[in-house]
Amino acid sequence: MTSNQAFALALRTLSRNRLRTFFMMLGLTVGIGSLTALSSVGESTKQETMRRFKRMVGTFDTVIVRPGAGRTRGMPSLTTVEPSLKFDDAQAMATEVPSVRRVAEVQNAFDIDVKYRDKTASPSVFGVSSNWTDLRDDEVAQGSEITDADIQGLARVAVIGADVKANLFGDEDPIGKTFRIADVPFQIQGVLASRGAGPGGGSLDNLVLIPVTTASKRLFNRDFLTMVIAQLKDPEQGDRAVEEITALLRERHHIVPPAQDDFTITNPRAAMARVTEVGSTLSKVLTGVAAMATVIGGVVIMSLMLIAVSERRTEIGVRRSVGASRTDIMIQFLLEAVTVSALGGIAGIAIGAGGTTVATMIQQLPPAIVWSAIGSAVLLSLAIGLVFGLQPAWKASNVDPIKALRS
Repeated sequence: MTSNQAFALALRTLSRNRLRTFFMMLGLTVGIGSLTALSSVGESTKQETMRRFKRMVGTFDTVIVRPGAGRTRGMPSLTTVEPSLKFDDAQAMATEVPSVRRVAEVQNAFDIDVKYRDKTASPSVFGVSSNWTDLRDDEVAQGSEITDADIQGLARVAVIGADVKANLFGDEDPIGKTFRIADVPFQIQGVLASRGAGPGGGSLDNLVLIPVTTASKRLFNRDFLTMVIAQLKDPEQGDRAVEEITALLRERHHIVPPAQDDFTITNPRAAMARVTEVGSTLSKVLTGVAAMATVIGGVVIMSLMLIAVSERRTEIGVRRSVGASRTDIMIQFLLEAVTVSALGGIAGIAIGAGGTTVATMIQQLPPAIVWSAIGSAVLLSLAIGLVFGLQPAWKASNVDPIKALRS
């Protein structure tokens, strides 16, 4: 018997026993569908987490230095951090740390009233250096960004976020307009492109940028920073940069271990790795559960096919009596197992892909189909059919044709 004839016979046998075929496929369909959906949704969630995290920190080729020893909760502000990180510290990082390309200086405060005519808002106000938007991969949708001339001249100019524009100006063009930050007049020279929500769901567009020198001397009257962002020459050398910056600041601040540092350094790349590692662990657990469901589906196939062997003893005896060999019988039953598992795998992949599409639409996640997982699911379904079909096929091939015909 040729392979085509064996395959056609397997399909006819499965089609004659539709209910049994359905139950043999069901467990495998659920398992493979779960594997496909979990892999794809997990990848989609990972991409969205990385996208939001990147929106918050800007780029992954930086390290962030904040004053204080990590005791401040939430976003640092001039009213919540120690005055230990100075402008001179930022300049020393830029000039004395070999792994640092450049630094951005930041002063920021919250709950400051910003007024335009009869409208009031309370965005985050950031005093930043001129390289801030470039360092964070921000884009200015209208007008211009903070410049070196603004920094040097202590200019009272501002670049506003999309939420501030919507709240204070509506459909009005804000460029060139004057508004007040804590009753100090500032002229708007730019509007940032919308960045959406951060990892926690809060808006990243409710902010105002002004020159850091203006913030320090004309608005906040503070000589310390709330943050320094150091861009690295080699993004892979984040740990080395942390060590070099730590050594520099300890020397400048006269800190001798085991005394506690008065600053905190964060490596966004390492933080992102920890976040994705937590998600990966959960994904592995769920994938393990789905794999167990797939194996159970294989056990169901084997059990129902063993029952089928007992019920089809007469058929086996007739085939043997007309010349079918033990190998022919074994191949027939093995093909039935592989075929039903393959059909169950295909159905599972289709259901998993559909479920992924619906889930990503509901959760507003980027669509992501993990083709490697689908390929693995196909191979797994075939392997399940082959492994769990061996015992029934072996049992069928060893049926005594004479006893089978007499039964």
